[in-house]
Amino acid sequence: MIEYLFLPFTGMILGFILGRRITAKLNIWFYLLVGVVVGYLLGPLPYYNFPLSYSFLFSLLGLLLGNLTVREK
Repeated sequence: MIEYLFLPFTGMILGFILGRRITAKLNIWFYLLVGVVVGYLLGPLPYYNFPLSYSFLFSLLGLLLGNLTVREK
């Protein structure tokens, strides 16, 4: 199981780090909607039975979570 989720969780960690670097607040609902559409168009990685790209969605989720944790100055 860990072999299948290694890339999505690595993408989530990298997305979180990049999200912390973005100073502008992102519109969460817009990015989630566009992310689901793009994840569907990318399709699943091999051996997944879910019609969306886990790696892309987890990276997007990490980016948004990282951006939410940034404090305004």
